[in-house]
Amino acid sequence: MAVSYIPEDKVFAVCTFQLSSAPQKFSHSRSTFNVYYENKKQPVLTVEDKNVKVEFTCKSPANLAGTLLAFGAGLAVGALVFLSGPVGWIAFGVGAAIFVGGAVATIAAVNHKCTNPLNGGQWFLAHNSVKINGASAITRSSILKCGNSGVLTPFFDEASANAAAQSIASKNKWELGINVVASFGAGFFLPSAFTGFGTATVAGKVWLAGGRFIAGFAVFSGINYAFRGGMRWGHETFGDVSDNTTYDQMNNHSEDFVDPQTGKVEQRDIDQNSLLGAPSKPDDFVQDSEDIIQIKKESGPWYKITSYKKGTVAGKITNIVESRRVHVNNVNLQRQLEGLDGLNRQQLRTNPLARQLLNDLNSGRYPEWRNAATHYNSGRMNPSMVDDGRTVAASNSRNSLKSLTSNSVQGVLFLIPFIGTIFSEEARVDLAQGMAADLAAEPNGSKLVAKTPVD
Repeated sequence: MAVSYIPEDKVFAVCTFQLSSAPQKFSHSRSTFNVYYENKKQPVLTVEDKNVKVEFTCKSPANLAGTLLAFGAGLAVGALVFLSGPVGWIAFGVGAAIFVGGAVATIAAVNHKCTNPLNGGQWFLAHNSVKINGASAITRSSILKCGNSGVLTPFFDEASANAAAQSIASKNKWELGINVVASFGAGFFLPSAFTGFGTATVAGKVWLAGGRFIAGFAVFSGINYAFRGGMRWGHETFGDVSDNTTYDQMNNHSEDFVDPQTGKVEQRDIDQNSLLGAPSKPDDFVQDSEDIIQIKKESGPWYKITSYKKGTVAGKITNIVESRRVHVNNVNLQRQLEGLDGLNRQQLRTNPLARQLLNDLNSGRYPEWRNAATHYNSGRMNPSMVDDGRTVAASNSRNSLKSLTSNSVQGVLFLIPFIGTIFSEEARVDLAQGMAADLAAEPNGSKLVAKTPVD
Protein backbone atom coordinates (compact mmCIF):
# COMPACT_ATOMS: atom_id res chain seq x y z
CA MET A 1 0.00 0.00 0.00
CA ALA A 2 1.30 3.43 -0.96
CA VAL A 3 2.00 5.69 2.01
CA SER A 4 2.47 9.46 2.08
CA TYR A 5 5.77 11.22 2.59
CA ILE A 6 5.89 13.82 5.38
CA PRO A 7 5.75 17.45 4.17
CA GLU A 8 6.36 20.23 6.69
CA ASP A 9 3.36 22.31 7.76
CA LYS A 10 0.89 19.64 6.69
CA VAL A 11 1.48 16.85 9.19
CA PHE A 12 0.66 16.95 12.90
CA ALA A 13 2.80 15.43 15.64
CA VAL A 14 1.38 13.69 18.72
CA CYS A 15 3.68 12.51 21.53
CA THR A 16 3.14 9.93 24.26
CA PHE A 17 4.85 12.28 26.74
CA GLN A 18 2.87 15.46 26.06
CA LEU A 19 1.05 17.29 28.84
CA SER A 20 -0.26 19.99 26.51
CA SER A 21 -3.58 18.94 25.01
CA ALA A 22 -2.95 20.08 21.44
CA PRO A 23 -0.92 18.42 18.68
CA GLN A 24 1.92 20.29 17.05
CA LYS A 25 3.38 20.16 13.54
CA PHE A 26 6.57 18.46 12.46
CA SER A 27 9.27 20.85 11.33
CA HIS A 28 12.66 20.64 9.63
CA SER A 29 16.00 20.55 11.44
CA ARG A 30 18.25 20.82 8.38
CA SER A 31 19.61 24.14 7.26
CA THR A 32 19.75 23.04 3.60
CA PHE A 33 16.91 21.52 1.59
CA ASN A 34 15.64 21.76 -1.97
CA VAL A 35 12.87 19.16 -2.24
CA TYR A 36 9.42 20.60 -1.57
CA TYR A 37 5.84 19.43 -1.50
CA GLU A 38 3.62 22.24 -2.86
CA ASN A 39 5.70 25.31 -2.08
CA LYS A 40 8.96 26.33 -0.47
CA LYS A 41 7.31 26.48 2.94
CA GLN A 42 6.76 22.74 2.76
CA PRO A 43 10.08 20.90 2.48
CA VAL A 44 9.74 17.11 2.40
CA LEU A 45 11.15 15.83 5.69
CA THR A 46 13.83 13.20 6.29
CA VAL A 47 15.35 11.29 9.20
CA GLU A 48 17.51 14.35 9.88
CA ASP A 49 14.43 16.45 10.58
CA LYS A 50 13.54 15.93 14.22
CA ASN A 51 11.70 19.01 15.39
CA VAL A 52 8.27 20.56 15.94
CA LYS A 53 7.13 24.09 15.21
CA VAL A 54 5.81 24.70 18.76
CA GLU A 55 7.21 23.04 21.88
CA PHE A 56 5.19 20.40 23.67
CA THR A 57 4.78 20.63 27.43
CA CYS A 58 6.65 17.42 28.29
CA LYS A 59 5.85 15.15 31.22
CA SER A 60 9.51 14.12 31.65
CA PRO A 61 10.89 17.39 33.12
CA ALA A 62 7.54 18.12 34.80
CA ASN A 63 7.63 14.73 36.48
CA LEU A 64 11.17 15.31 37.76
CA ALA A 65 10.31 18.77 39.08
CA GLY A 66 7.03 17.77 40.72
CA THR A 67 8.37 14.64 42.36
CA LEU A 68 11.50 16.39 43.67
CA LEU A 69 9.35 19.09 45.26
CA ALA A 70 6.98 16.52 46.76
CA PHE A 71 9.70 14.14 47.95
CA GLY A 72 11.69 16.97 49.54
CA ALA A 73 8.62 18.36 51.29
CA GLY A 74 7.60 14.88 52.46
CA LEU A 75 11.08 14.11 53.78
CA ALA A 76 11.26 17.39 55.69
CA VAL A 77 7.85 16.82 57.30
CA GLY A 78 8.65 13.16 58.01
CA ALA A 79 11.91 14.13 59.68
CA LEU A 80 9.99 16.37 62.09
CA VAL A 81 7.43 13.64 62.80
CA PHE A 82 9.61 10.53 63.11
CA LEU A 83 13.08 11.78 64.07
CA SER A 84 14.61 14.06 66.67
CA GLY A 85 17.97 15.54 67.59
CA PRO A 86 20.84 15.90 65.10
CA VAL A 87 19.64 13.03 62.89
CA GLY A 88 16.26 14.67 62.54
CA TRP A 89 17.75 18.02 61.63
CA ILE A 90 20.07 16.40 59.08
CA ALA A 91 17.11 14.61 57.48
CA PHE A 92 15.15 17.87 57.50
CA GLY A 93 18.07 19.64 55.80
CA VAL A 94 18.31 16.94 53.14
CA GLY A 95 14.58 17.28 52.49
CA ALA A 96 14.89 21.05 52.21
CA ALA A 97 17.83 20.68 49.79
CA ILE A 98 15.84 18.28 47.61
CA PHE A 99 12.92 20.72 47.66
CA VAL A 100 15.23 23.48 46.43
CA GLY A 101 16.43 21.11 43.72
CA GLY A 102 12.80 20.62 42.76
CA ALA A 103 12.36 24.39 42.50
CA VAL A 104 15.33 24.58 40.15
CA ALA A 105 13.94 21.65 38.12
CA THR A 106 10.60 23.47 37.96
CA ILE A 107 12.27 26.46 36.32
CA ALA A 108 13.93 24.09 33.86
CA ALA A 109 10.58 22.37 33.15
CA VAL A 110 8.88 25.69 32.46
CA ASN A 111 11.65 26.59 30.01
CA HIS A 112 11.83 23.10 28.49
CA LYS A 113 12.52 22.93 24.77
CA CYS A 114 11.82 19.86 22.68
CA THR A 115 14.65 20.60 20.25
CA ASN A 116 17.54 18.95 22.11
CA PRO A 117 15.68 15.79 23.19
CA LEU A 118 14.22 15.39 19.71
CA ASN A 119 17.60 15.85 18.04
CA GLY A 120 18.93 13.19 20.39
CA GLY A 121 16.20 10.85 19.23
CA GLN A 122 15.84 8.56 16.24
CA TRP A 123 13.41 7.99 13.39
CA PHE A 124 12.38 4.36 12.95
CA LEU A 125 10.76 2.68 9.94
CA ALA A 126 12.22 5.14 7.45
CA HIS A 127 12.06 4.83 3.65
CA ASN A 128 15.77 4.13 3.34
CA SER A 129 15.86 3.49 -0.43
CA VAL A 130 14.79 7.07 -1.10
CA LYS A 131 17.28 9.80 -0.20
CA ILE A 132 16.41 13.47 0.04
CA ASN A 133 19.47 15.70 0.28
CA GLY A 134 21.43 12.58 1.21
CA ALA A 135 19.14 11.46 4.07
CA SER A 136 16.49 8.73 4.17
CA ALA A 137 12.94 9.92 3.64
CA ILE A 138 10.27 9.42 6.28
CA THR A 139 6.65 8.48 5.68
CA ARG A 140 3.36 8.15 7.47
CA SER A 141 4.58 4.76 8.74
CA SER A 142 7.68 6.24 10.41
CA ILE A 143 7.93 6.72 14.19
CA LEU A 144 10.18 9.19 16.03
CA LYS A 145 11.62 8.15 19.39
CA CYS A 146 12.59 11.21 21.44
CA GLY A 147 15.70 11.37 23.60
CA ASN A 148 13.40 11.68 26.63
CA SER A 149 11.73 8.38 25.60
CA GLY A 150 8.57 9.92 24.20
CA VAL A 151 7.17 8.39 21.00
CA LEU A 152 5.92 10.72 18.25
CA THR A 153 3.88 9.75 15.21
CA PRO A 154 2.60 11.73 12.20
CA PHE A 155 -1.12 12.57 11.79
CA PHE A 156 -2.71 13.96 8.62
CA ASP A 157 -6.24 14.41 10.06
CA GLU A 158 -6.39 17.32 12.50
CA ALA A 159 -9.47 16.00 14.34
CA SER A 160 -7.82 12.62 14.96
CA ALA A 161 -4.63 14.35 16.11
CA ASN A 162 -6.59 16.57 18.51
CA ALA A 163 -8.52 13.65 19.99
CA ALA A 164 -5.36 11.60 20.52
CA ALA A 165 -3.44 14.55 21.98
CA GLN A 166 -6.21 15.41 24.44
CA SER A 167 -6.59 11.82 25.65
CA ILE A 168 -2.83 11.33 26.03
CA ALA A 169 -2.41 14.63 27.87
CA SER A 170 -5.18 13.67 30.29
CA LYS A 171 -3.53 10.29 31.03
CA ASN A 172 -0.15 11.97 31.53
CA LYS A 173 -1.58 14.55 33.93
CA TRP A 174 -3.11 11.77 36.02
CA GLU A 175 0.20 9.93 36.01
CA LEU A 176 2.05 13.09 37.05
CA GLY A 177 -0.38 13.73 39.91
CA ILE A 178 -0.09 10.13 41.11
CA ASN A 179 3.71 10.32 41.01
CA VAL A 180 3.69 13.53 43.03
CA VAL A 181 1.49 11.94 45.72
CA ALA A 182 3.67 8.82 45.77
CA SER A 183 6.84 10.90 46.08
CA PHE A 184 5.47 12.90 49.01
CA GLY A 185 4.46 9.68 50.75
CA ALA A 186 7.84 8.08 50.07
CA GLY A 187 9.65 11.09 51.49
CA PHE A 188 7.35 11.31 54.50
CA PHE A 189 7.70 7.65 55.52
CA LEU A 190 11.41 7.36 54.67
CA PRO A 191 12.63 8.54 58.13
CA SER A 192 10.52 5.85 59.81
CA ALA A 193 12.46 3.21 57.86
CA PHE A 194 15.55 4.03 59.92
CA THR A 195 14.00 3.13 63.25
CA GLY A 196 16.49 1.00 65.16
CA PHE A 197 19.44 2.19 63.09
CA GLY A 198 21.45 3.22 66.16
CA THR A 199 21.27 -0.21 67.80
CA ALA A 200 21.81 -2.24 64.62
CA THR A 201 24.96 -4.24 63.91
CA VAL A 202 27.41 -3.05 61.24
CA ALA A 203 25.76 -5.36 58.71
CA GLY A 204 22.37 -4.13 59.87
CA LYS A 205 23.40 -0.49 59.39
CA VAL A 206 24.59 -1.25 55.85
CA TRP A 207 21.29 -2.95 55.11
CA LEU A 208 19.18 -0.18 56.63
CA ALA A 209 21.17 2.62 55.01
CA GLY A 210 21.31 1.31 51.47
CA GLY A 211 21.11 -2.42 50.92
CA ARG A 212 17.36 -2.63 51.34
CA PHE A 213 16.83 0.17 48.81
CA ILE A 214 19.16 -1.33 46.20
CA ALA A 215 17.36 -4.64 46.60
CA GLY A 216 14.04 -2.77 46.56
CA PHE A 217 14.84 -1.09 43.24
CA ALA A 218 15.59 -4.49 41.73
CA VAL A 219 12.48 -6.12 43.20
CA PHE A 220 10.08 -3.35 42.22
CA SER A 221 11.66 -3.07 38.76
CA GLY A 222 10.93 -6.74 38.25
CA ILE A 223 7.34 -6.36 39.43
CA ASN A 224 6.75 -3.31 37.22
CA TYR A 225 8.37 -5.08 34.25
CA ALA A 226 5.97 -8.00 34.67
CA PHE A 227 3.03 -5.63 35.19
CA ARG A 228 3.80 -3.62 32.03
CA GLY A 229 4.39 -6.80 30.08
CA GLY A 230 1.07 -8.21 31.26
CA MET A 231 -0.78 -5.05 30.24
CA ARG A 232 0.82 -5.01 26.80
CA TRP A 233 0.12 -8.69 26.27
CA GLY A 234 -3.49 -8.12 27.25
CA HIS A 235 -3.86 -5.22 24.83
CA GLU A 236 -2.14 -7.11 22.02
CA THR A 237 -4.17 -10.26 22.61
CA PHE A 238 -7.62 -9.12 23.70
CA GLY A 239 -7.74 -5.31 23.55
CA ASP A 240 -8.80 -2.74 20.98
CA VAL A 241 -5.25 -2.65 19.58
CA SER A 242 -4.89 -6.40 19.08
CA ASP A 243 -4.43 -5.85 15.32
CA ASN A 244 -2.94 -2.36 15.48
CA THR A 245 0.31 -2.06 13.54
CA THR A 246 1.55 1.02 15.41
CA TYR A 247 1.08 -0.63 18.81
CA ASP A 248 2.88 -3.76 17.66
CA GLN A 249 5.78 -1.70 16.32
CA MET A 250 6.12 0.33 19.52
CA ASN A 251 6.31 -2.85 21.57
CA ASN A 252 8.39 -5.09 19.33
CA HIS A 253 10.21 -3.28 16.53
CA SER A 254 13.98 -2.74 16.62
CA GLU A 255 16.55 -1.64 14.05
CA ASP A 256 20.29 -1.45 13.59
CA PHE A 257 21.81 2.03 13.64
CA VAL A 258 25.38 3.21 13.19
CA ASP A 259 26.61 5.29 16.10
CA PRO A 260 28.00 8.48 14.48
CA GLN A 261 30.67 8.86 17.19
CA THR A 262 31.99 5.30 17.39
CA GLY A 263 30.99 3.96 13.99
CA LYS A 264 29.67 0.81 15.67
CA VAL A 265 26.36 -0.77 14.78
CA GLU A 266 23.84 -0.67 17.64
CA GLN A 267 20.41 -2.26 17.84
CA ARG A 268 17.75 0.09 19.19
CA ASP A 269 14.06 -0.40 19.80
CA ILE A 270 11.16 2.02 19.72
CA ASP A 271 9.64 1.41 23.14
CA GLN A 272 10.07 -2.19 24.21
CA ASN A 273 9.47 -3.24 27.80
CA SER A 274 12.64 -2.83 29.86
CA LEU A 275 13.50 -4.65 33.07
CA LEU A 276 15.81 -2.03 34.58
CA GLY A 277 14.77 1.34 33.26
CA ALA A 278 16.44 4.57 34.34
CA PRO A 279 14.93 6.06 37.53
CA SER A 280 12.55 8.89 36.67
CA LYS A 281 11.73 10.23 40.15
CA PRO A 282 13.44 10.35 43.57
CA ASP A 283 11.30 7.69 45.23
CA ASP A 284 12.63 5.17 42.66
CA PHE A 285 15.84 5.26 44.73
CA VAL A 286 14.09 4.48 48.02
CA GLN A 287 11.88 1.57 47.02
CA ASP A 288 12.07 -0.50 50.18
CA SER A 289 12.54 -4.23 49.62
CA GLU A 290 10.98 -4.80 53.04
CA ASP A 291 7.68 -3.77 51.51
CA ILE A 292 7.84 -7.24 49.96
CA ILE A 293 10.22 -9.24 52.14
CA GLN A 294 11.58 -8.73 55.61
CA ILE A 295 15.06 -9.62 56.74
CA LYS A 296 15.19 -10.26 60.46
CA LYS A 297 18.21 -11.16 62.59
CA GLU A 298 17.83 -14.42 64.44
CA SER A 299 19.96 -15.64 67.34
CA GLY A 300 23.63 -15.81 66.42
CA PRO A 301 25.02 -14.51 63.13
CA TRP A 302 22.09 -15.63 60.99
CA TYR A 303 19.45 -13.52 59.28
CA LYS A 304 16.06 -14.87 58.36
CA ILE A 305 14.30 -13.84 55.15
CA THR A 306 10.52 -13.94 55.43
CA SER A 307 8.36 -13.40 52.38
CA TYR A 308 5.28 -12.10 54.20
CA LYS A 309 5.30 -10.06 57.40
CA LYS A 310 2.69 -7.89 59.03
CA GLY A 311 5.27 -5.17 59.49
CA THR A 312 5.74 -4.77 55.75
CA VAL A 313 3.61 -2.66 53.49
CA ALA A 314 2.48 -5.80 51.66
CA GLY A 315 1.23 -7.09 55.00
CA LYS A 316 -0.49 -3.80 55.74
CA ILE A 317 -2.52 -4.12 52.56
CA THR A 318 -4.01 -7.33 53.90
CA ASN A 319 -4.26 -5.86 57.40
CA ILE A 320 -6.46 -3.01 56.22
CA VAL A 321 -9.43 -5.35 56.59
CA GLU A 322 -8.32 -6.41 60.08
CA SER A 323 -7.64 -2.80 61.10
CA ARG A 324 -11.09 -1.81 59.94
CA ARG A 325 -12.66 -4.68 61.89
CA VAL A 326 -10.88 -3.63 65.09
CA HIS A 327 -11.88 0.00 64.59
CA VAL A 328 -15.53 -0.91 63.96
CA ASN A 329 -15.56 -3.02 67.13
CA ASN A 330 -14.07 -0.16 69.17
CA VAL A 331 -16.60 2.30 67.80
CA ASN A 332 -19.48 -0.10 68.50
CA LEU A 333 -18.32 -0.61 72.09
CA GLN A 334 -18.07 3.14 72.53
CA ARG A 335 -21.63 3.60 71.27
CA GLN A 336 -22.95 0.79 73.47
CA LEU A 337 -21.38 2.32 76.55
CA GLU A 338 -22.72 5.75 75.65
CA GLY A 339 -26.16 4.11 75.65
CA LEU A 340 -25.56 3.03 79.26
CA ASP A 341 -24.44 6.46 80.39
CA GLY A 342 -26.63 7.88 83.20
CA LEU A 343 -28.09 4.54 84.30
CA ASN A 344 -27.89 3.81 88.05
CA ARG A 345 -26.77 0.54 89.64
CA GLN A 346 -30.29 -0.96 89.71
CA GLN A 347 -30.92 -0.11 86.09
CA LEU A 348 -27.53 -1.51 85.04
CA ARG A 349 -28.24 -4.72 86.95
CA THR A 350 -31.37 -5.45 84.86
CA ASN A 351 -30.24 -3.95 81.54
CA PRO A 352 -29.63 -6.74 78.95
CA LEU A 353 -26.80 -4.83 77.21
CA ALA A 354 -25.03 -4.15 80.53
CA ARG A 355 -25.30 -7.81 81.48
CA GLN A 356 -23.91 -8.91 78.11
CA LEU A 357 -21.00 -6.48 78.33
CA LEU A 358 -20.25 -7.70 81.87
CA ASN A 359 -20.11 -11.29 80.61
CA ASP A 360 -17.74 -10.19 77.81
CA LEU A 361 -15.63 -8.28 80.32
CA ASN A 362 -15.39 -11.29 82.66
CA SER A 363 -14.45 -13.59 79.77
CA GLY A 364 -11.44 -11.42 78.94
CA ARG A 365 -12.76 -9.81 75.77
CA TYR A 366 -11.90 -6.28 76.92
CA PRO A 367 -8.65 -6.53 78.96
CA GLU A 368 -7.79 -2.82 78.67
CA TRP A 369 -11.19 -1.83 80.01
CA ARG A 370 -10.90 -4.32 82.86
CA ASN A 371 -7.43 -3.08 83.83
CA ALA A 372 -8.59 0.54 83.76
CA ALA A 373 -11.71 -0.08 85.88
CA THR A 374 -11.19 1.55 89.29
CA HIS A 375 -14.18 -0.20 90.86
CA TYR A 376 -14.37 -3.45 88.95
CA ASN A 377 -17.09 -5.84 90.06
CA SER A 378 -17.38 -9.23 88.34
CA GLY A 379 -20.91 -9.71 89.71
CA ARG A 380 -22.59 -6.61 88.33
CA MET A 381 -22.00 -3.54 86.19
CA ASN A 382 -21.75 -0.21 87.96
CA PRO A 383 -21.66 3.41 86.73
CA SER A 384 -17.95 3.72 87.48
CA MET A 385 -17.19 0.76 85.21
CA VAL A 386 -19.27 2.33 82.44
CA ASP A 387 -17.37 5.64 82.74
CA ASP A 388 -13.99 3.86 82.70
CA GLY A 389 -15.10 1.77 79.72
CA ARG A 390 -16.19 4.84 77.79
CA THR A 391 -12.78 6.45 78.37
CA VAL A 392 -10.92 3.32 77.22
CA ALA A 393 -13.22 2.79 74.22
CA ALA A 394 -12.81 6.41 73.09
CA SER A 395 -9.02 6.10 73.33
CA ASN A 396 -9.01 2.75 71.51
CA SER A 397 -11.25 4.17 68.77
CA ARG A 398 -8.82 7.01 68.16
CA ASN A 399 -5.82 4.66 68.13
CA SER A 400 -7.50 2.10 65.88
CA LEU A 401 -8.50 4.87 63.46
CA LYS A 402 -4.86 5.98 63.32
CA SER A 403 -3.79 2.39 62.67
CA LEU A 404 -6.40 1.97 59.95
CA THR A 405 -5.40 5.25 58.36
CA SER A 406 -1.68 4.42 58.47
CA ASN A 407 -2.19 0.95 57.01
CA SER A 408 -4.51 2.30 54.32
CA VAL A 409 -2.15 5.13 53.34
CA GLN A 410 0.90 2.89 53.16
CA GLY A 411 -1.05 0.25 51.27
CA VAL A 412 -2.21 2.83 48.74
CA LEU A 413 1.33 4.21 48.44
CA PHE A 414 2.50 0.68 47.67
CA LEU A 415 -0.02 0.42 44.83
CA ILE A 416 0.27 3.99 43.47
CA PRO A 417 3.35 3.40 41.24
CA PHE A 418 1.47 0.61 39.48
CA ILE A 419 -1.55 2.88 39.01
CA GLY A 420 0.80 5.42 37.40
CA THR A 421 2.04 2.68 35.07
CA ILE A 422 -1.54 2.02 33.98
CA PHE A 423 -1.98 5.63 32.85
CA SER A 424 1.41 5.60 31.11
CA GLU A 425 0.55 2.42 29.21
CA GLU A 426 -2.90 3.68 28.29
CA ALA A 427 -1.34 6.81 26.77
CA ARG A 428 0.57 4.53 24.37
CA VAL A 429 -2.69 2.79 23.49
CA ASP A 430 -4.28 6.19 22.78
CA LEU A 431 -1.49 7.00 20.32
CA ALA A 432 -1.91 3.68 18.50
CA GLN A 433 -5.70 4.05 18.31
CA GLY A 434 -5.27 7.64 17.15
CA MET A 435 -3.06 6.47 14.29
CA ALA A 436 -5.74 4.00 13.20
CA ALA A 437 -8.39 6.75 13.36
CA ASP A 438 -6.15 9.07 11.34
CA LEU A 439 -5.67 6.48 8.60
CA ALA A 440 -9.42 5.93 8.43
CA ALA A 441 -10.15 9.68 8.26
CA GLU A 442 -7.36 10.58 5.82
CA PRO A 443 -6.46 7.41 3.91
CA ASN A 444 -4.70 9.30 1.12
CA GLY A 445 -2.59 11.62 3.30
CA SER A 446 -0.69 13.80 0.84
CA LYS A 447 -0.36 13.63 -2.94
CA LEU A 448 3.30 12.61 -2.60
CA VAL A 449 3.40 8.90 -1.78
CA ALA A 450 5.89 6.05 -1.50
CA LYS A 451 4.92 2.68 -2.93
CA THR A 452 7.33 0.96 -0.51
CA PRO A 453 7.12 3.05 2.65
CA VAL A 454 9.51 1.03 4.81
CA ASP A 455 12.72 -0.57 3.48
